[in-house]
Parts: sequence; C-alpha cells; structure tokens
Amino acid sequence: MCHDRQDHNRKATHQKGADSLRAFPFLEPFQSLDFPPRGVAMQEFLLLERDREMDLIRAGVRQARGGDGAFVVFEGGRGAGKTLLLAAARQEAEKEGLQVLQARAGALERGFAWVVVRQLFEHCLNATGRTDQDDLLAGPAALAGSIFDYADPDGISSTPQEDGGLYRVLHGLYWLCRNLSASAPLMLLIDDAHYSDTASLRFVNYLVNRLEGSGVLLVLTSAPDVPGEAQELLLSASRSPLARHAVLDPLGRDAVREAITVRLGGTPHDDVTEACLVASHGNPSHLTELLDEMRRRGITAEQPAADEILSLAPARIAKEVASRFQQLPPSARGLAEAVAVLGDDADPRHCAATAALDNGVAHDAANALREADLLNPGVPYTFRRPVVRQVVYAQMSADARSRAHRRSAHSLHTAGVDLATVAEHLCRTEPACDAWTVRTLRAAAVEAMRRASPADATRYLRRALADSSAEHDPWILGQLGSAELRARQSSAIEHLREALRRTHEPAFRSRLRLELGLALTASGRYDEALTLLAEPGPARPDGNEPAEQAVRSMAAVVARIAPGRRASTLPRLPTATAAPRAHAAIEALSRGRPVHRVARLAAAAIADEAASYGEDTELTDTAVAAWTLAQCDEAEQAEKVLREAARKASDAGQLLAAATATSLLGGVLLDTGRLAEAEAGARRLLQQQECCSLTLACVPLAAAVLTHCLIETDQLQEAEDTLCRTGLTGPLPQSALSVPLRIARVRLRIRQDRFEDGLRELTECRDQAGQEGWLYPSASSEYLSDAARALAITTGPRAARKLAADVTERARAFGAVRPLAAALRTHGEIAGGEEGLEMLENADRLLAPTPYLLERARVLVALGAALRRQGRRGAARGRLTAGMDMAQAIGASVLEDTARAELRLAGVRQVRSGPQQRAPLTPAEERVAHKAAAGLSNREISQALFVTVKTVEWHLSQAYAKLGIAKRAELTRALATGPAPHGETVPRSA
Repeated sequence: MCHDRQDHNRKATHQKGADSLRAFPFLEPFQSLDFPPRGVAMQEFLLLERDREMDLIRAGVRQARGGDGAFVVFEGGRGAGKTLLLAAARQEAEKEGLQVLQARAGALERGFAWVVVRQLFEHCLNATGRTDQDDLLAGPAALAGSIFDYADPDGISSTPQEDGGLYRVLHGLYWLCRNLSASAPLMLLIDDAHYSDTASLRFVNYLVNRLEGSGVLLVLTSAPDVPGEAQELLLSASRSPLARHAVLDPLGRDAVREAITVRLGGTPHDDVTEACLVASHGNPSHLTELLDEMRRRGITAEQPAADEILSLAPARIAKEVASRFQQLPPSARGLAEAVAVLGDDADPRHCAATAALDNGVAHDAANALREADLLNPGVPYTFRRPVVRQVVYAQMSADARSRAHRRSAHSLHTAGVDLATVAEHLCRTEPACDAWTVRTLRAAAVEAMRRASPADATRYLRRALADSSAEHDPWILGQLGSAELRARQSSAIEHLREALRRTHEPAFRSRLRLELGLALTASGRYDEALTLLAEPGPARPDGNEPAEQAVRSMAAVVARIAPGRRASTLPRLPTATAAPRAHAAIEALSRGRPVHRVARLAAAAIADEAASYGEDTELTDTAVAAWTLAQCDEAEQAEKVLREAARKASDAGQLLAAATATSLLGGVLLDTGRLAEAEAGARRLLQQQECCSLTLACVPLAAAVLTHCLIETDQLQEAEDTLCRTGLTGPLPQSALSVPLRIARVRLRIRQDRFEDGLRELTECRDQAGQEGWLYPSASSEYLSDAARALAITTGPRAARKLAADVTERARAFGAVRPLAAALRTHGEIAGGEEGLEMLENADRLLAPTPYLLERARVLVALGAALRRQGRRGAARGRLTAGMDMAQAIGASVLEDTARAELRLAGVRQVRSGPQQRAPLTPAEERVAHKAAAGLSNREISQALFVTVKTVEWHLSQAYAKLGIAKRAELTRALATGPAPHGETVPRSA
C-alpha cells in the first residue's frame, strides 16, 4: 500500500526534483535528471567531494532499517549543492527500500501555516483510498487530521494558538510518521529548511526528540546565519543527541578539475582550473553555470582561456546577484558600487569616500553586504566571487561610474597611491574642465614611459587631451606623439606635426623635429624626414644645443639608411661629436676596407664619450659602432658594449635606444650560438608589432634574428606566421635596415623550397645594397649556403660554385674570420674532393679560437660529411659527433639532425642524443687516448702497446666519437676528468 502511495507521490514531486537538479548538469550524460520510478535501475549521481556527507546518509539509512531513527542536517550557502545532495540521499534510500517523502521550503511561503508539513504528507494521504487514509490517520494520528481537512478553509490557514491545540497537532503528526514507518522505514527530506514556516519547524523539533525506535530518518538542509525564530528552532533541533551535522565546503581544485573534465572533455590546463576555482569560489552551482557558459561560447580548457574565464558572467548567476543587490538598502548598494569601482584598492576609507558615506554608515553597509553573501570578511573589501563585481559595475549608469571613479582617484591620490592606479580611474571619467586631472594624467604618463609602458602613457595622454582645459595644448600633443611613437602607433605623426605647428619655443621645436623625424623614418617617408631634419635649428653661437645635435646626428643616420643617399649628401655635423667616426666605420665597412681599419674606427667611436646627446634616438652612434665592431671578429666586445648601451638606455627611460641596442645584440647572440636567448629577446621586441604599426629600427632587425632562429630549429611555419602577423611578408621599406630581414626571408623561402622566390629577392637585395653601400661582409655568412643550394638546383652547380668563389674572394679581402669561414665551408662543399676538404679544414682552423659556435658547428658537420664521402669514416665520426654535440648544445636542431643522419651513414648504429649519454671508453681505447694526449705519435703508441698502427687509428677514432671531439689536440681537455690507466707510464717522444 505504501509503495503505491509512493508512486503517486513520486509523480507529484517529479517536476520539483527535475527543476532542482537542472542547476547541476554534472549529471549529464551520466543520468537523467528525473528521479527514476520504482522498478527502474538506479543510476549513480556524480557528487564531488561529498563522501563524508554520503557516509552520514548511509549511516542514517542503516539506522532506520534497523528500526531506529536518525537526524542529519546539511548546512551550506546558495549553490553549495544541498538539493543535489538530497537527491542523492533519496536515491540511496530508495535503493535500500525506504519510503521517501520530501518537501522544499520557499521564502515567499514562510508566512503560511503548515506549508512544509502539507508538502510532506498531503500527496501520500490524498493518493490513497478512504480506507487507507483512515489507517494512516488511525489512533493518535487522528489528532493531525484537521490540518489536512480542506473542507474547513478557516482551519487550514491558521495555526492552533493555545498550547493544547498545537500539542495535539504535533503529536498527531508524529504518529502519522509512525504509522507510515510501520510498513517500511521512512525518510523525510526537507530542502531549504531555513525558509520553513514556524509551525512546520515546531513539528521538526517535536519529531527529532522522539526519533528513537521510530524507523524514521529525517534529513534537512539549511543555510548558515538564519535570522529570526527559524534560527532558534533549527538550532534547537540540531542540539539533539541524534543530530549529525555537516557543513558543505566549497569544492577544491581536484573537484573543479574533475568537473571541467566531465563537462568540457579533456584534461584542463592548470591555469584554467585555477581560473574556474577563483571565478566560482568553489560553488558547485556557479561552477556548473560557468562551464555551461564556456561551452556555449566555445571556450576550451586550454591555457589561453584562463584570463577570459574570470570575465564571464553566466546569465542565471548574474540575475541572482542582481536580485540580491536590488534588495539591499541604498547605503549598502552605494558601498558595493564603490568596491566594484576600486577593485583591488577597496580599502574601507577609500570605499567610504567613493560612496560618499561616513565611516559608521559604511561599516553598517559592509555588514549588510556580508549578510547578503556578497562580500568577504576582512579588509580590504572583496566580493565573494568575481561575477558580483561585474554585475554591480554593469548596473551602474555611465554618470554614476564617472563620478565614482573621480572620487576614487582623489581619495587614492591623497593617500599616496601610485600614479598608474590613479590614472586608470581618471581614464574612466567623463572629460570636463579639470586642470588637476590633466596634471595627474601627464605625470602618470611620464611614469609609464619610465617603466617602458608607452601604450599606457598614450591612453593617459589621450584622456588628458580630451579635457577642455588641455585641448590643442602643444606640450600634451608632443608628449602624446612621443608616447605613440614608442608604442609604434601611426597617429604619432599627426600629433607631433600638430604640436610642432602650435609651438615656437626653440628647444621644444628641436625635440619635436627629432621625434617627428623618427616617426616619418619609421613609416618609410625618408625624404620628408630628411627635409624636416635639415631645417635650421635655434640660433646659438656655439651650435651645441643637445636636441639640435641629436637632430643633426639623426639626419646623418637617415641619409645613411635611405635609398639614393651617400656620404656626399650627409649634413654637416659638429666636429666635437663621435658621429663622424661611427659613420666613417660604417662607410669603410660598406666599401670593403680591411677589417683592422674598420675595427679601429669603430673602437674609436665607442671610446669617445661625446656620442651621447641625452636624447632618445634609435641608431645611436654607440650602437652603430658596436654593430660594426661585431662584423670585425670582435663579438665579445660588441656584446659588452651593446648590453651596457641597452642597460643605460633603459635606466634613462630611452625606449628607442634600448630597443635598437637589444635588437643588434640579438644578432651577436645568434652568431655566437645562443639561439634561445636571441629568440627570446627578438620575440619581446616584436610582441606589440602589428601590420599597421610603425616600423621602428628594432623591428626588422629583431624579425631577422627571430627568423634565423626559427629556421635553425625547423619552425618554418611559425617564422612565416610571425612575419605575416607583423606585416613583414610583403614589400619592405627601401632601407639599409631592411637588408638583414630580406636576407632572412631569402633563407626562409629557400628552406620552404620556393627557390625562385628566394633567389629573386636575394638578387634584388644584393643589387640595391651594392648600389647604396648597404652590403656588409657577414651577410654572406647567413645566405650563402642556402643560396648556393638553390642555384645548384635551379641553374646548375657551375652557378653555385661561381657565387661561392666570388663571396670567398671578397671575404678574403675583408679579412674577418666568420664570413671567410662560411664562404670556405660553402665553397668546399660545392668543390668536393681534396680541394673541398682543404677548404673545410681551413674553415675549421679559422673558427677554432673564436666564439662563433653556430658557424663552427656547421663547419664540423660539413667536414665530417666530406670525410665520410671520401671513405674516411673514423675521422668523419669524430667531426660529426663534435658538430652534433655543439649543435645540440646551442639548440640548432636542424643541424643536429643532419649530423645524426651523417653519423648513421658513417656506420654509427646508435646515435646518442647528447653528451650526457656518452658510452665509456674501453680499456684499450682509454690507453691509446691517454698516450695520444701525452704527445705520442700513432707509431710510438703501437710500439708501446705492441699493436699495429691500424689498430691505434681505430681506437682513436672510436675515442673521438665517444668523447665528442674532432681532433687530437682536444684529447687533453676531453680526458681531463679521467686519470690515466692504472699502472701505465707514458713515454715521451724523443
């Protein structure tokens, strides 16, 4: 009979269960959200970190089945998973054969009598026939019949006032439970009991004290800090010796990760897990809505999505927060808006000032926000979840936001908070006529430039310029144009030109001409830049105005890098500056003067401290001289100078000079085999570059370095994508600064098997660079090998050999090691035979004492391959192994793979992956190696060890390969960590 009643009860409560569980889609696709009817196999709910709570449920079920009673209370805030837990409890109970009756209290019904009690029992009573109902209400249970007598509308809507009347009803309800449990144990579920009407809570108290031996399990959920009489009644019930109490804690990181995996599929990135945890505060309901929103927007659980997750505001959660917010008193709403505006700076005093509240009222308002579960305890004030701030800020009017941000800025500035924070608030205010705002924003822009954040400075200055008190101010226009130039924004030209038009102050005009000249040069408008820079400066007797000196030096640089200009067109420079020496060094380099002469001129320019004018320009004389020095086999000195120049420029806030020095330094790092450092520096410089950006000097230089690095690591597609993203795949400005990048693009095209495209660009680049005097000897080191291969494929070996011979001759005339070694390597590979082998050996000897590790690794691999082709496998293995280890150490993966392939062809079956995996020398190899390191010849070793010369040669070749060296002279260093074989004496050669 009772099971029949439960079927009807289940149908009647079916919709409520579905509605309450729909907020927890963790269950999909594992189960239906509906409670399964009797006879249908039960499915498991997916509960996260609720094992302790389920253990309490199971213990209570066991007690009820044993004829005893139990009482379990779960406490948790909104969305903590209380309803889901009760659904799981019902499923557990029904599996064990318990009858389940359930009710859910509501805030709008708490003023009516017996609402929860009627939810619990009326369906069971109304679903039975008259006889069955009489059985359930038989005996003392009949005392409760009046509250189910719907024929008496007056009685049904009131609570018995006299003590005796209330006692009779409560006692009758208790016996109704006993009658129901007579056929099977009974579970009573009450969700959100804190919203229950007083009469129903009195029944809960009455029942709890009589559960022993009843076969009734009572489970209810409640929110913390319940106000009024409901709190007293719930606390009274919780004091029962039978009560088992559990607080539903927020979900932890592991549970959040599992939920993301179930909902979105795949293991989430740790940053995504952390973002979801922070955004939801571990609240299951919020987490569910957040994951639904992510799935709706197509946001994956990968690392780049982490920042976006924190800004999501799921619709249902947003509506709930907005509803609670609107129910607050005006002072609490005002304080919440202040917290939303201030963000991380929500100190109570700033919040009170922003909300225009005195401290006492603000304190009470904070307590009201905490009671509404919107604000965390403690200071500074923070919202419970990020979504609260988004909702509160979004509902503010534009005027209210502006006024709040203005008050926040004043309060923070008075307290001495950093100017960047103050400026961020001022940028969110509506423009007015406020001189204080303009002054503060300009000061913040200066600080932003000092910390290398020109994009922030441009935002501050644009807002300052929008103020009516600063409109068309040339000083602000000039400051904005300078910031925009360093942020690579093309609007710099317009603002600098307008500032120049509106001012007549001589020194300021000189600085504006310098800045505008830089911007025009960065946009490829060289003629305009030269015309501007050639204008007469302020009339001073000595002509040594620092800004004007910098203008003239900049004019010399532009004339040097622009097409159609040579030394004869350079403007006349003051003889006291070092510019003539720096430019003389460049001129000597382009004309192919001997390396020692070029190096002497470059070193003299660096040594002259008069090169600095205190102005921020790109190609400073020191940077130009250091780059020239790097072309003359002085890589270590050039690196030292460029690092110091970049550091000094950064300390002085000279962003242009620092960026250019860093980009030139990248080339030195690349040449000396520090690919990872070179790549990282180039990526930083290109980070803010876009297609429409101004092309500062550092851009093509950094892009060239990055392209070479990506080619060496076999990341051709990434190199292509980077050039496309930065707008550097199409025609480049006709400038000397474009030559390194054009050469890098030549290599990239050839590596992509686009031979004709690569050779066409190389021909155009060489022709123009030769005419303009832009060629530099080390350029051949970068393109020659790839260009020769492309020529051999498209035209024939003769053309490739001619190119290599021409480059070798010019490199020999110049005299620098690296370009000559690169030319000899390429020429030797093409020539082949003994002639080619001699060239490769010469290249190896040239590079041995130098720091040019990348080119040396290339030479070693090429030499090893040539030796293998001549059948000298033992010697080949030594060179190839040394080249492979060097390539691996510097990160040149393409070259490393080439060496591995050659080693396999040379008969090495298992090519090790690094120096740390070297096989130990055998005793015989060790004896031979130590004697060879001591200076003995192969014949002397054979006589000392009583073996043949061929055997000595074999053991030495094996030792070379295992030690990762290429020649006999390196044995001493390689064996330094290992002692000579015990008992051996090494005879000296006579």
